[in-house]
Amino acid sequence: MANKQKVTKWLDVQTSMNIESWDASLTTYYPETKQWMDNGENYYRHITEICNYLKAVQCLDWSEYINENSIILDIGCGGGWLSAYLSKNDSVKKIYSIDSSLNYLDNFLPESIRLAKGVSEKIEACQGLFIPLIIQSNSVDLIVISSALHHADSIGSVLSEFSRALKPGGYLLILNETPIGGIRYIYEISKAFAKIILQSTLQKYSSHVQKVSAGGFLNDPYLGDVDYPDWYWKKAIVANGFDLIDQIDSKLATVAGAPGRTLKHFICQKSSI
Repeated sequence: MANKQKVTKWLDVQTSMNIESWDASLTTYYPETKQWMDNGENYYRHITEICNYLKAVQCLDWSEYINENSIILDIGCGGGWLSAYLSKNDSVKKIYSIDSSLNYLDNFLPESIRLAKGVSEKIEACQGLFIPLIIQSNSVDLIVISSALHHADSIGSVLSEFSRALKPGGYLLILNETPIGGIRYIYEISKAFAKIILQSTLQKYSSHVQKVSAGGFLNDPYLGDVDYPDWYWKKAIVANGFDLIDQIDSKLATVAGAPGRTLKHFICQKSSI
């Protein structure tokens, strides 16, 4: 039998370096974020006071979605402000706070728990991506994902994985998204197409380019933000194992007192069949 060739495994290191580059991109292309990316307390204050993310989820009746001894996945948790908030609910048994950034998990999550007066014993930090989830099928009571799913290259694939992990009848709450209306979306992609045609005609090179499709376009190539129209969100949810129970408009813009699209929540439930 021939000897096996030794394989040098770069994959874990490459993944880690790629993840770290996201934090670097944030402060490089949006230098104003440095004022709240330098420590956990500044981060928490930004999320809960400058922005309306916490206020927007406080409008929900969480007793409808959290059963006794609930196991929760908080995916794309960032600095863990939502995990900290939910940990104070007496019915919550365990929260897995999942994010790709060790900076958020190591430095910001503990501060979020402290400032929110959360229950640290209920929270387990996990460095990971949207998919695959390293968890058994039909084992989770609730999945929450706040202002993060728009970073996915394919929300259909992510939603399918969420459905696999959830127990039948379990809830998925897609929180703090800003879906764009259908007509407005057509207008926005028309502008993007015009820019693409101009760049192609002039053969103008750019290291960061927009990607456009009928269902979504990459409107922020630096951070990977994809703008999905409202109709695409709804169809993707239903096509991947969920009933769309409700869509709730918080009436709050992302930044307190600023104009712009309001933060909306999609309330989804896995079929119990």
